[in-house]
Amino acid sequence: MGLTGIAPVLGAVSMWEEGATSLFKLFILFIIGCFSHIYGFVLNDVMDVKIDKLSKELTARPLVSGTIKGKNAAYFAITCMILSLILTVFFYKEIFSYIALFSILILAYVFATVYDIASKKYPGMDFFVAGAVFFLIIFGASTLGTPNNLAWVVAFIGGIQVLFMNMINGAIKDIDHDEKGFANILAIKLGARSHGKDIDLPNSFKLVGYSIEGLRSFLIFSPFIFLSLSYKIWQISLLIIITILTFYSIYKLFLIKEFIRDRIRKNIGITVIFMYATAPIMLSSLNFYFILLAFVPPIWFICSNLLLHHTLFEPKTM
Repeated sequence: MGLTGIAPVLGAVSMWEEGATSLFKLFILFIIGCFSHIYGFVLNDVMDVKIDKLSKELTARPLVSGTIKGKNAAYFAITCMILSLILTVFFYKEIFSYIALFSILILAYVFATVYDIASKKYPGMDFFVAGAVFFLIIFGASTLGTPNNLAWVVAFIGGIQVLFMNMINGAIKDIDHDEKGFANILAIKLGARSHGKDIDLPNSFKLVGYSIEGLRSFLIFSPFIFLSLSYKIWQISLLIIITILTFYSIYKLFLIKEFIRDRIRKNIGITVIFMYATAPIMLSSLNFYFILLAFVPPIWFICSNLLLHHTLFEPKTM
């Protein structure tokens, strides 16, 4: 939720040179992002409950155990979506621009819904959830006007990060019950398999993962090259270090031979934290304080783990 919550915020701050917005409105964008996260993930759990029941490790999930009914979860998800749409009134300026703004957020929900319904039915549906976050970022930028080139780059970065999270990270952590449930996902099509406590990731799957991260890394540095975004030496150095650490954490993830879900979740969490830190650091060229957004996901991740699972880096519900 912390990751998705800052998506529209990043869109807005990438428009900082077009006109700064208030801290209150950035907070509203964060809440809209959180509501959209709840909608997407709860609906996804509702749609995947039959496959999730095939994994013994997921029996504690409320929908799997039956402590929460699927119908009630769906109502909760829809309520959160409606609340996020209502909050868009804080960005009303005039009717036509508001309709366009409202439509962009609706489009993000359409992409998320398509993904939730068809994610296990057709390979490559991860592009739809990536599209949902892409439009969520464009929505944030559009609250300040027509998105500029930097906003489009940030939207592509956010979308690609989510693409990696779902197509690569999500496939690895769920490969056991996805395979049992005959999920039609790209990872399985490429030959990813689990055999008891063993996991086998083919080179073709790894190549896809490295390619996605390579494109994302290129986009992180592209504004300095093609958009003349100002930079500091420490900033570029930090981005290079984090990029190297990201590739290393992906390499470590791909080395896993034994399917231990908690260990996989821990590695995924660390990888994602590295990924999501880069865009705020890049955007600190516009305002140094934007770098603080890089701390939202890891702090949220650690605090939620401590609260829910009494661990630092090993979530039980990811």
